Amino acid sequence: MKSAYERIAALADLRGLSGRENAVGEAAAEQLRQYVPDAAYRDGSVIAHLGQNPAKPTLLLCAHLDQVGFLVTGITPEGFLRIGAVGGIDHRLLLGQPVTVTGKGGTYPGVISILPPHLLTGDQAVPEDVQLCVDLGFASAEALADKVVPGDAVYYGTTCKKLQNQRMTGSALDDRCCVAALLMTAEILADAGDLPCNVTFVFSGQEERSGRGAKLAAANESADEAIAVDVTFGLAHGEDPHECMTLGKGPAIGISPVLSQELSEALTAAAKRANIAYQLEIMNGSTGTDADSLALAPEGCRAGTVSVPLRNMHTPVEVIDMADVAETAHLLAEYAKGCGAE
Repeated sequence: MKSAYERIAALADLRGLSGRENAVGEAAAEQLRQYVPDAAYRDGSVIAHLGQNPAKPTLLLCAHLDQVGFLVTGITPEGFLRIGAVGGIDHRLLLGQPVTVTGKGGTYPGVISILPPHLLTGDQAVPEDVQLCVDLGFASAEALADKVVPGDAVYYGTTCKKLQNQRMTGSALDDRCCVAALLMTAEILADAGDLPCNVTFVFSGQEERSGRGAKLAAANESADEAIAVDVTFGLAHGEDPHECMTLGKGPAIGISPVLSQELSEALTAAAKRANIAYQLEIMNGSTGTDADSLALAPEGCRAGTVSVPLRNMHTPVEVIDMADVAETAHLLAEYAKGCGAE
């Protein structure tokens, strides 16, 4: 049996920019089919149904497949790639960063070029997209003609690594660690016997840009309740503990004006019932997750969030506590087994 680290890393090290989720989508669907046989990847998302009894309510669990990264926007005569961000990127971290470019001719390692310090003044030290370029080692645009073209994807060049105390780092833990959590949830529920609700699993595409996958699921799956399973800001050195969740203290249950108060309270009750550590994440506006789209299902849907605390979001070195991922799976399974979508 795979360890939590192996399960998360196997997903997080796959490449899947928004709109380019095929590799991770197919891999996630194959794993989910072990527990939910109808799991299929199509139109950018994975959909699977554990029970389809029309007499029972339906609970939808959603984690997104895609990750942040870049697209090649142009090629200079000297053979450098111009790039633009896909998703929210902290440009302070980019200079000198190793990247991987997936072109029509293969996969190429590169680095984001650094301007010499004596040419940087003031705000120029934080480059804009138009200033970013990737050096693959080619000497001219002609040398790249059959290898990389505008529109090709660029990813951070890091892979997952274990840290101390059940923690790990990687560049796509947002939101692959939550895809892994839902796979663990499916494994628990597949062995749980008859459930009081149908459970629909959604691994959505394009969350980082348009939320398209969740919007389609909200329209097509007719769920009574939906829980977006995503990451949230984890407390790091120097940050305000009132604005961040703490790694290692369990999943964060969301409370927000766009979420169902009844569902948030029911998730909290499930955590207490099963002795699962949890935190409350108070948001005074929208959640910034797929829950915002799932709440707008045409026939109405109570929405909630369960989130894994994560440090350094949207960087090459995101950090999570693997125990939080396992507890997220246990909480979701406990909710589905104990009260379903009442």
